[in-house]
Amino acid sequence: MAEYPFITIQDKQYPLYGLGTTVFWNGCPEAEDAYASVISDGLVNMIDCAEMYGDGRCEEAVGRILKRTGRDRVYLVDKILPDNAVPGQFMKSLKQSLKRVGTDHFDLYLLHWREKADLPFVIDSMERAVKEGLIRHWGVSNFDVKDMEDLFACEGGRGCAADQVMYNLGTRGIEYDLLPWLKTNGVLPMSYSTLGSSQLDTRQVVADSPVVRRICGEMQVSPSALMLAFALRNRDICTLFSSRSECHIRENLAGAAKVSEKVLEMLDEAFPAPAEKTPLAKL
Repeated sequence: MAEYPFITIQDKQYPLYGLGTTVFWNGCPEAEDAYASVISDGLVNMIDCAEMYGDGRCEEAVGRILKRTGRDRVYLVDKILPDNAVPGQFMKSLKQSLKRVGTDHFDLYLLHWREKADLPFVIDSMERAVKEGLIRHWGVSNFDVKDMEDLFACEGGRGCAADQVMYNLGTRGIEYDLLPWLKTNGVLPMSYSTLGSSQLDTRQVVADSPVVRRICGEMQVSPSALMLAFALRNRDICTLFSSRSECHIRENLAGAAKVSEKVLEMLDEAFPAPAEKTPLAKL
């Protein structure tokens, strides 16, 4: 996948950015068309999904997209719920997700949250799935520093490839300690809600900022493009974003590419990184 922008961590290559799939929660044929188009045109090569999203409907939507684009063009990420990461259910849940998507393997498979998950069991199950060729790599989602330390303290825990967490211009808490920890320990940071979260109001807060409004007016780009550029600025975080519109996907990628270092410095000043530990933002 070297023809796409990628991140290399511990000799493994990961796409620099990809598309999230919560837009398919209640069905969205126009978004399926949009995703199939930008993937077929070579703009994006990663899709992130989860069994939780729409009770499997989002995975089914991804399956329909893959039938149009071909499986070999897409790096697939999926997630298992903690309630399903238990004896007698883990492999069943994984295979059901594979069936809904219509593939024989996921490139990256994540534990969606920690909650009360039995970490040694999860590690053993993930490694078994790797050996059986059902997944290529495994990781976690919504794990803070203490969670990652607990994971690494388990036998085989250092096999964790990625931690997917909320991160955007208005939600920068991971920069204080989690992001440095992941980088030090060779774990891929992945961002979700990169264009902000309507549930936490970060999307609107950023859009309403006088600095953002001025920059958008001068550059003729959207707040979403600025947020995407911010997340991509160091090219060391795997960045996930989504849209129902093909036009918006293309505009966001093109707009992000136009953002200069000076503009990024203005955004950094308007939305500074935290000076102390903050609770991990989660959805």
